[in-house]
Amino acid sequence: MKKLLWLAGLVLLSVAVFLAVFSVVRRPLVVDDIQKSLDYKLDYARTLGSPKMLIFAGSNGRYSHRCAPFSAALERPCVNASLAFGIGIDFQLDQWWPLLRAGDVIYMPLEYGQYRHTSAEMHEGLQNALMVQHQRGYLWSLGAQRIAAAYGSFDLSSLINGLVEMALEHRGFQRRSSAASLTPQGDESGHTAQQGEAYASYVRAMVSDTSHFPPQSDSLVVIEDFLDKARRTGVTVVGGLPTLPDSGTVDDADIERLRRLYERHGQRFVVLPNRSQYPLTCFFDSTYHLNEGCQQAHSEQLARALSSALAEPARPPQGTVR
Repeated sequence: MKKLLWLAGLVLLSVAVFLAVFSVVRRPLVVDDIQKSLDYKLDYARTLGSPKMLIFAGSNGRYSHRCAPFSAALERPCVNASLAFGIGIDFQLDQWWPLLRAGDVIYMPLEYGQYRHTSAEMHEGLQNALMVQHQRGYLWSLGAQRIAAAYGSFDLSSLINGLVEMALEHRGFQRRSSAASLTPQGDESGHTAQQGEAYASYVRAMVSDTSHFPPQSDSLVVIEDFLDKARRTGVTVVGGLPTLPDSGTVDDADIERLRRLYERHGQRFVVLPNRSQYPLTCFFDSTYHLNEGCQQAHSEQLARALSSALAEPARPPQGTVR
């Protein structure tokens, strides 16, 4: 009995030490900055009335899209709600849902990979540290399994990365892309073509993500539920294509599958004549990130197309809709 009590005591002590360490060790340059960017965007959105517009995707939404042309074309305020590809789409949509009202419009040029994510992929990585360190109320609303997985995601790599980032922060290091580089509306800024020359060889070596649209996935369930919920609330969602180099091929069949995804839930879908594909010289540091000049030009063209699409009546939902 004494051995069992001793063992139980060791386990409790280990858990206490684990929690104490990771309550102190944090990742200020990545995790903290993501929360800072999210707070920045949410705070701005709370100052806007409705109808308003949101741009929602991963970092493609932030780098390749600019709110100002959309506001001018649609005559409504805009916030760029996009954060990063690696954060679960369910978590991100939950952050924005309380701010949505009837008449609002959401443009969603999701990266192709976001349609393919499994539940494990949506719920791993930085999202766990974000919830544990900044979103505990949200985390504790998710149930015991997700809570345990979030706390259990901290490992030796988390400790090393945290200590390195804390040391860099202490020395005044700043990332080239952070909450500080956002426009008032939440778009990425300052990523000029000249600065992008440093990443030109890296971008040329990258393989564009044009994998086929999946027949089913866990993230698709989340997206479809959101499209239905938005429609019932009077929120219009317009799907679109992410920006990619014109050296890749985006299949007609995949575009049609994406169109059907949005339209069968009573929402809309727009495609530019160039399929949102541009020369490699338009890209900054990734094949999903346009440089600032091309970001502006792409947004102006897309804003006109979006304005025309919204002027047309939406198709009624098709099939069984939740």
